[in-house]
Amino acid sequence: MPPRGQREPVKLDADGLYARAVRLLASRARAAAELQRLLAPRAAGPQALQAAMARLRDHGYLDDRRFAEAFARYRRDAEAWGPARCRRELARRGVPDALIAAAVAAAYGESDEAALLAAYIRRKRLRRPDTPAQAASLFRRLWQAGYATSTIHAALRAWRLDPEWLDGLDAPEPADE
Repeated sequence: MPPRGQREPVKLDADGLYARAVRLLASRARAAAELQRLLAPRAAGPQALQAAMARLRDHGYLDDRRFAEAFARYRRDAEAWGPARCRRELARRGVPDALIAAAVAAAYGESDEAALLAAYIRRKRLRRPDTPAQAASLFRRLWQAGYATSTIHAALRAWRLDPEWLDGLDAPEPADE
C-alpha cells in the first residue's frame, strides 16, 4: 500500500511500458538491465515487461554493445575517466562483462593512461599536495577516477613529493558487499 496521500502506481501493459521506455531513453541512453529495473515496478506482469523489452530491441532502441562503446568513449574523452572507473560504472548499469571488456578495450586500447591522468588532473584543477594527508586524499581520488596505482605513483613522483609520503599509498581494499 502506498504512503498516505499517494496513489497506487498504475500498472502498465506492454504498450504503456514501451511508451515509458521510449521517454526514458529520450532523456539519456541506458543499458537494457538498467531500463528493465526502471520499468519492472510499473509492469502489469513479467510478460508485458518482456514484450516491451523485445519490441525496444527490435526497433533498435536497446543495444548494450553500442551503449557500452559510446559510454566508454564519452567518459574517456569528456570526463577523462580511467579504464577501471569505466568498467565499474558499466557493470553497475548491468552491462554484461564480455561487452564491458570489449568496449573498454576499444575505447582505451590506443590511449596512454599517463596522458589521460594528466588530462584528468588538468580538468579537475588538482594541485600539488602539501601534506601526507593531502597526498593520500589525492591518491584515493585518482584511484576512484579509474587509474592504475603505478600510473598514479608516477604522476605523484613527477611532482617531486617526499618519497615517504608515497610509500604507504596503495589502492584501497574492496568493500565487502
